[in-house]
Amino acid sequence: MPGANPEKRKTDFDRETYVKMLIAIARADKDNGRPEYRFIRKQAIQLGVDYEQVLSDTEKDFELGTHKVSRLTALRVLKDAIMIASMDGNFSLPEKQKLYTYAEKLDIPRTDVDDLEILVGQLKMLDQRWKELVAGHPDE
Repeated sequence: MPGANPEKRKTDFDRETYVKMLIAIARADKDNGRPEYRFIRKQAIQLGVDYEQVLSDTEKDFELGTHKVSRLTALRVLKDAIMIASMDGNFSLPEKQKLYTYAEKLDIPRTDVDDLEILVGQLKMLDQRWKELVAGHPDE
């Protein structure tokens, strides 16, 4: 964006590139299937992005790090990559190493990735507590 305020660019959230990056991450792991792609589709819909169009437009060789994105976009991609990687209940060492590689390409330090992993765990616990609260107390 020529002439754009550089401070604004640092905080802009690029919805379409975010979805493309999640698709590229999902495609990189042959074990990913319907649950992971459903998650990405849900994220796209919530953001007003045409998931089917972006899915078909995202090249097979789309590479993270070749598109400059804001820190906000990069962190959201990494947070959701952790969500995708842990959907099976196991955030394995190879998945974590792959995530560190993505973070490096997006210019995000490993310490931030570790913080994101903790935050995702807390979000999942909060979501579980919410579901339990909504379900009520079985002994009442």
